[in-house]
Amino acid sequence: MKLKILAFIVLTIFFAGCTQKKQVAEKPIISVSILPQKYFTEKIVGNHFHINVLVPPGASPASYEPTPKQMVDLSNSLVYFKIGYIGFELNWINSMGADFPEVKFIDTSEGIEFSESEETHGDHKHHRIEPHIWMSPKNAKVISANILKSILEMDPKNADLYNSNYNIFINEIDSVNQIIENKLKNIGSKDFIIYHPALTYFAKDYGLNQYALEIDGKEPSAKQMQELINLAYEQNIKIIFVQKQFNQGEAKTLEKEINGKVVSIDPLDYNWDTQILRITDILGEALK
Repeated sequence: MKLKILAFIVLTIFFAGCTQKKQVAEKPIISVSILPQKYFTEKIVGNHFHINVLVPPGASPASYEPTPKQMVDLSNSLVYFKIGYIGFELNWINSMGADFPEVKFIDTSEGIEFSESEETHGDHKHHRIEPHIWMSPKNAKVISANILKSILEMDPKNADLYNSNYNIFINEIDSVNQIIENKLKNIGSKDFIIYHPALTYFAKDYGLNQYALEIDGKEPSAKQMQELINLAYEQNIKIIFVQKQFNQGEAKTLEKEINGKVVSIDPLDYNWDTQILRITDILGEALK
């Protein structure tokens, strides 16, 4: 991994030298890891910055490797907004701060209480931090506040605009939260199955029970699959979410076994509000 990073840095320096004059004439750059961060940031800054997203649509933030062009844009950024604990950041970004001293690296998860799961491997246990913090209106407000704080430090002369945009966005998030609460307050069941546990914080906020097919990045064993089948029958679970970036094979097998329905969702969608409300609509209908 370190050799890969060094190679990227060499390529970055080369391409940066070729594009430096071009970057001066363009908007200042902010880099982020995933598309929902771009959504949050643009809500606050409007069109004052170019937002460079390193994990593109359709790619998995657990395993994606950046391109040289993306690294050039990162090297020319004023700030990099990390989302926290996704694999892409742990494998690449967290080791690059010293290599790009002019770029401020800001962790927008600061102040959020992470959920952890305990997993057993052989004779030892370890804790896994659940990274999908943005799939929660409550957490989205914390992320946005961290973004605003950094933006105000970078560009204080436009503070009134950024503060105004931020307040409007917070009201929008509150409205999303209210819609979710209203749609889920009278549901009869609280349980759903998901392939990859991307709705941990959403479930926690609204009193739901999420059961994941995937465990620590691995497909379920035959024993684990049977346990989920039994659970689905006991709890009358019919909905099975699968994140767009993952294979649906195991979920389709479970769908047949429990006579359920597989639904594709995209927690990495740029349109954060539309996606989270779509998930709410599906749950509201399935959990009546």
